[in-house]
Amino acid sequence: LTFSLLLGVPALAAENSTDNFVRTKTYTGEFSDLTKDSVFYDNVAALYEYGLSVGKGDGTFGLKDSMTVGQIVIFAARLRSLYRTGDAEAGPNAHGGDGDSSTAVRYLRYLQAEGALGSELDASLTSPATRAQVAHVLANALPTEALPAINDAAVTEGYASRKFITDVTEYTDYYQDILYLYRTGISGGSDATGSYLPDQPITRGAAAAMVTRMVDPALR
Repeated sequence: LTFSLLLGVPALAAENSTDNFVRTKTYTGEFSDLTKDSVFYDNVAALYEYGLSVGKGDGTFGLKDSMTVGQIVIFAARLRSLYRTGDAEAGPNAHGGDGDSSTAVRYLRYLQAEGALGSELDASLTSPATRAQVAHVLANALPTEALPAINDAAVTEGYASRKFITDVTEYTDYYQDILYLYRTGISGGSDATGSYLPDQPITRGAAAAMVTRMVDPALR
């Protein structure tokens, strides 16, 4: 797995609290491919400052690189563990040592133990993640009280009128999870009609945007 994630732990961690989402570093140009005019600059810089990524071994972040299901699962598990315990690794570490060599497995097992995921992604950890799968994983990463529905009325009206998020229907995989991300401000769509592109792969830059919106309300 090339997607490295490191997280600093708050000195005084709360239990089940967004107070545990704290910027522990300052971004000073650590990623050579991240320029200030990038649409994802604030998100990727925040990802670094929250201690959620140190980028790739070559000094880049890999903005346009695709991500696997396992890499998204790792993000989600660390977010949940950080929220619940103040330690991003405490939850996943309790599910290690099962003999599986996949880095993502203990993170998946943690989310499953928490009831956040079932077995639906067991065979997909090394596959490129679709945006629908990303919605499913991230929508279940945190309890609903951690993500207020700031766009609920607008999304409900726009979606019902078929003028917004037109590429998502009740036949779309994980469509309820996709709509949840819109309602909570985690996703805003990819064009003027809010298209989600559920079957498309997700880039590291787009994933950084979603993850950092989950931890920082100012980015929503």
